[in-house]
Amino acid sequence: MMRRQVVRALPWLALAVPATWALAQAPGDGKVWLRVRNDSTEAFTHVWQGLPQQGTDVDLGPLRPGDTSRWHALPPVLAHYRKTRIQIGQRQLTHVTDTAFPGGQATLAPGRYTLIYTLEGGALRLMVVSEDAAAR
Repeated sequence: MMRRQVVRALPWLALAVPATWALAQAPGDGKVWLRVRNDSTEAFTHVWQGLPQQGTDVDLGPLRPGDTSRWHALPPVLAHYRKTRIQIGQRQLTHVTDTAFPGGQATLAPGRYTLIYTLEGGALRLMVVSEDAAAR
C-alpha cells in the first residue's frame, strides 16, 4: 500500500524538486542573480551578459516584447554584470551601466535583480529592480 502511494507521488516530486532547488540557490549564496526583461516593442533576437574573458558570459537567447529570461548567477563583481549585449534584427547594441542600480549604488549587493530594458530612439534604457526588496 505504501509503495503505491510513493509511486503516485513521484510525478509531483519530479516537478517540485527543481523548483525547490532554484529557491535554495538564492540570495544567501553570495552571488548576484540576474534576469533580463524586454519592455520594448521590438523583439530582442539575442541577449548576452557577463564577462567572456572570465567564463561568466551567459547566452540568454531571444526575448520577445514582454518576455523575461531565466535567472542566472554571476560573481558579485561589477565587471561580470555591467555589460549586456542585445541584438535587435541585424544590429547589436551593448549597454554598459554603472549608475542604474537601486539606491544609487555603484555595484549590486548579492541577491536577485531584474534588468528591464526598453528601446527608445535607437538606444537602450535600463531600469534595475531588486527582487529581494519586492519579496519583503
